[in-house]
Amino acid sequence: MTSLKGVCFEVCAPVMSFRKPRYENYQLSYTIPPKTMVAGMIAYAYNHGEKFFYNLLEDFQYGVVTLSLKGKFKDLWRAIQGKGEKGGERAVFQREKLFYPHYRIYVTSNKFLDKILKALKEPENPIYLGLSEDLVEIRNAQEITLNPIVSNTIDTIIPINWMNKIENFEWKKSLEELKTFFPPHIESMITDFQVEFRGSIRTKREPIKTVELLIINGGKFKLKEQVEIYQGIDDDHILLF
Repeated sequence: MTSLKGVCFEVCAPVMSFRKPRYENYQLSYTIPPKTMVAGMIAYAYNHGEKFFYNLLEDFQYGVVTLSLKGKFKDLWRAIQGKGEKGGERAVFQREKLFYPHYRIYVTSNKFLDKILKALKEPENPIYLGLSEDLVEIRNAQEITLNPIVSNTIDTIIPINWMNKIENFEWKKSLEELKTFFPPHIESMITDFQVEFRGSIRTKREPIKTVELLIINGGKFKLKEQVEIYQGIDDDHILLF
């Protein structure tokens, strides 16, 4: 591993929701923002079209550290399925939402680092993460150098195939209550798509790559062995995906 140039920033809001695919009437939320949604937020803020989003997604890696999370709740609304068509059905939807989430996000890119920083510091569109009605605040966006280190502690995320390496879990004192409401859990997240365009119009999109992650909100994984990871700011120990 070698040192990497990257961008680090914090994102927070009273409410966020990161919808998991495959759920319709009851829409569950991831507890951290997926890579695809982070790329989508940056691409929309940069305002250079949908193709830029897919180019960015293919080129960049990211890592997340949960700084705070106050809880979760369910939002209910009624919608008409098939609106505008005769006999449209009314349905009640529930969506899981996160209460006062606060994350520090790390992004690296070979091609677009300057554009990522510009999008975060001088956005051309309102910034949202997840739902378009849930605007977020970006704090402390800065270019940094991620230096490789060897450690047995990692913040927030590890790959699922490292589960047998875990010795223990450690929570920050201010966030110990999260181990009751958000215990360590496994998530499968889409990380890339196969797309086709006709001019500027997308005609096809299919998920082609996923990653299986083990997530601990507000804490660290303590491993049985030392591994190579990256040192972020404020003693963040991160893996990039």
